[in-house]
Amino acid sequence: MTSNPSQGRVPLRTREDLSIYWDNHLRVAFQESAPHDLPAMVEASLAHVLMLRETGALPAQRADRLLAGLHVLWGELGPEPGRTSWRPRVASYPFDGSVEDPYYYLEQQLARACGIETAELDVQLARSRNDLDAGVFRMILRRGILDVADLLLQTASDVVAQARVLDGALIIGHTHRRPAQPTTIGHVLSGLAEALLSQAQDLVGIYDEMNVSPLGSAAFTGTDVPVDAQRVADLLGFRSTFTASYEAVAGAEHFMRLAALHGRVTATAARFARVLQEWMNLRWVRTPASFSQGSSIMPQKQNPVVLEHMVSMAGATNADMMAVYTTIAAGWYEDSNNATTDVQKQLWASTDRVERLLRLYDGVIGELEVEQLPSEADIVRSGATTTAVAEALARHEVPWRAAHDVVGTLFRAGDPLTWTPAQVAAALADAGLADEALVDVVMSSGREPSRVLDRTQPGSPGRAAVHAALDVAEARARALAGEFAARRRHIDRARERLLRLTGAGSRPTAATLTVVGNTNLDVIVHEATEVPEPGTERIVPDIEVRLGGSAAIAAVRAAQLGVPTRLVSRVGDDPGTTVLRDLLEHELLEPDLRVAEGERSGLTVVAEARGRDRSFLSSLGAMAALRPEDVTDDALDARIVLCSGYFLLPSLQGPGLALLLDRARAAGARTALDTGHPDGGWTEAARTGLLSEVLAHVDLFLPNEDELLGLTGAGDVETAAARLAATGTTVVAKLGADGALVADRTGVRRFATRSVEPVDTTGAGDAFNAAFLRALLRGSGLDDAARFAVGLATSLVATEPEGREALLFSLR
Repeated sequence: MTSNPSQGRVPLRTREDLSIYWDNHLRVAFQESAPHDLPAMVEASLAHVLMLRETGALPAQRADRLLAGLHVLWGELGPEPGRTSWRPRVASYPFDGSVEDPYYYLEQQLARACGIETAELDVQLARSRNDLDAGVFRMILRRGILDVADLLLQTASDVVAQARVLDGALIIGHTHRRPAQPTTIGHVLSGLAEALLSQAQDLVGIYDEMNVSPLGSAAFTGTDVPVDAQRVADLLGFRSTFTASYEAVAGAEHFMRLAALHGRVTATAARFARVLQEWMNLRWVRTPASFSQGSSIMPQKQNPVVLEHMVSMAGATNADMMAVYTTIAAGWYEDSNNATTDVQKQLWASTDRVERLLRLYDGVIGELEVEQLPSEADIVRSGATTTAVAEALARHEVPWRAAHDVVGTLFRAGDPLTWTPAQVAAALADAGLADEALVDVVMSSGREPSRVLDRTQPGSPGRAAVHAALDVAEARARALAGEFAARRRHIDRARERLLRLTGAGSRPTAATLTVVGNTNLDVIVHEATEVPEPGTERIVPDIEVRLGGSAAIAAVRAAQLGVPTRLVSRVGDDPGTTVLRDLLEHELLEPDLRVAEGERSGLTVVAEARGRDRSFLSSLGAMAALRPEDVTDDALDARIVLCSGYFLLPSLQGPGLALLLDRARAAGARTALDTGHPDGGWTEAARTGLLSEVLAHVDLFLPNEDELLGLTGAGDVETAAARLAATGTTVVAKLGADGALVADRTGVRRFATRSVEPVDTTGAGDAFNAAFLRALLRGSGLDDAARFAVGLATSLVATEPEGREALLFSLR
């Protein structure tokens, strides 16, 4: 290295306490990333530690110590209460050289907050810096997407409002920077609104791709510790968890899509800024004083430099986009800083710039005022009406090319205001179109550009057409605003729930389940092999009254297995409800029973005998009126929401149930459904209602064998389950003595049961549901949960009813 002898060597670091590498990279990277990363790392760690506590991977005492420390850090680093923006609360953190990055800084600060040494920390149990980084990057960027979306849609709405005001503001439209045809400012703005809404629509898909949790994938292959990745995803408001652990940490598609969208937004804004600058130069619209600068030497000038800045901001955003793409392309398809950490600053910078540009964009639109529009004569003289003349000739059966040539010849001699009848007649004659009527057509067609305001073609500058387009844009903007608002509510509620669940004194002892559906009394007639002849009586060994309804039985079984459970159902105000309440009494079960005045509770008569399937006679009673609005938001604040007894709940079928399940998902729950068998059999209407309206909203479908075959019409359960799994729902089918089946997009698996002598099969399917969901809530995978449920259901049917509760308690 050469040096200047008079000055000595140029130093390679600015801080003597740091190495060259730490000073020139790690210090700068820490100062850039820590404000964004640390709050998200604390939030992700709260969810991770809570999950470890719930699954038993981490002892409660050690988990609670960590959660208390994380809450201290949240108070120091997290956003102010009520703040939902992506922008960090703390602008900078000191880099003292004791740790290399935000990951180790979090551990250092957490140990301090817990009053322990870093060697005693468990926060990274079953977690890597790889999946933590990938998770927090997504958490930060998804809030940035929502903030950009709000501004984008607000700008689109303000563009629509101005377009309505300026629907008659006639101007000369240009192509290739040359006068082309008459249009209006309102028409131009209606097109701009469509572009803005296209960008917002794209953001929905980018957000949804961003909103997939990589947490639980660890370094890239997962972990042997029994973690529940879906639980962490739910706690953090992610819509789903990863499907491939490798892509979860190595993937960068979401980064590139977002960078490209930022480029789209700013590029379109820059293009409009150029057009707006010309309108100001032509004095069609006023130069807004609040967005202008004066000249240092020419007192008459107002320079709309904001428009130049918008163009430059687009260039900078495109540079960030290229930096993201080229940096990612330079990395291997594996976890590497090139494709993850090193592109964050570009994405944060471009998010910030897009927000600032949209504020300028929206502000200029809001101050847009007409100054001096071109007169109709000016528009005619520009040649913008000549197409209308040629089209008028074409409508009078003149071939288009001939009409085009005639009008071109005339315009080269002068604009339409200078044409004379004789001149027009000569031009027509030269084209072999000597017709006096056509002379009148030409003379009357090119002198009134305002006729374009009466054009009726959809999408044209016609006033009615512009307003129709604006109506569509407004409706689309409202719909998109609703989609983004729902996504923001989802992650905000998830954060509120996470803080509540992890707060001091609020540690849950187990996961939570809400069951929605049918609750009734069962009158069970034992050894009822046939119905007596009319007028006769038959004595049977026993008739008993039990709790009935698939929802109620599943809820009780889950509570008996140790799952805090809420049951939402509708009952009557008759004595049967008193009996139901007694039967539902359990320390971990919260009956949420909606009483219908003047109605009876549901009742089912069950005929049961050894060696034959049970048969049922049911009166729906009050449960027929169970509606989506009966299920409150706090009832949906659970990890899993199961709807059971679908065909016995006519007011909770089809779109109504779909909306309820979407509410559950928005609250962070997984959704499950057990339909039961339809009264009247599997008609086309019964199938269609489920397949087209409901199953797309179901995460876990829990039919029995007959229901699976009846719904699909398939000839075997494997084909039926695979067909449904291909649509996105996971199928967990109860096959009776043949065990169970699980089908998802990875394939179909069967789980056999052991041979037993059945004692009583009543409620076996509902017990299976409870056991399966309990296993999932404790962190088991689908297959292990199915094995557990098969084993439990098998044991129950071979156990006398009075011994079943003890059996379930032994498995808690």
